[in-house]
Amino acid sequence: MARKKDQQARRDDLIAATRRRIVDQGLAPVRIRHIAAEAGLSPGLVSYYFPDLEDLFRAVYRDAIDRFSTQRREMVEHMADPRERLTALVRSGLPTGADDETCILLYEFHPQVVRNPAVTAQRALLYERQVNLYESVLEAGSAAGVFALQSPAVSVASNLVALEDAYGHHVVAGISIAREQAESHLLDYASTATGCDLRGA
Repeated sequence: MARKKDQQARRDDLIAATRRRIVDQGLAPVRIRHIAAEAGLSPGLVSYYFPDLEDLFRAVYRDAIDRFSTQRREMVEHMADPRERLTALVRSGLPTGADDETCILLYEFHPQVVRNPAVTAQRALLYERQVNLYESVLEAGSAAGVFALQSPAVSVASNLVALEDAYGHHVVAGISIAREQAESHLLDYASTATGCDLRGA
């Protein structure tokens, strides 16, 4: 048992080292030797735990998407007020700022979606989970008489996830919209789509 724990700890260390390296220099140039240097290990030891560099990248990606699926669900599941739940989802779906490491990682992986089936599958699963989470909150709020949905819940949910992705890219890249503006725009849309003013929630 101790050996398995040690092996998992070493794998976790390598995932963390890879994460740091990708954030520092982007995904494309990262090689086994860079990860080894970051972790203070030999390239051979890195390859022992992750024989294929793509396996390591996939592990980093899975770790990153956990924040936007599992952690968000756990955050809102004990909230009773539908307005509070929806507002919390909106706010947690955006980067904290241009230096948000998890979001930087996810955007670094975006080009991989069109050429890497494993990343494509993970990205599709993340999207599905986020839409389902929004949809469940919207439907519960509608059933409680708090929301008056202007479109089917799945449409509103899908649009919210798409807006998160688009605005998040602007926030991380520092293009034209700051985080506060992105949150305001999302809450404006959510208020219109639910017939419930969420901007002061």
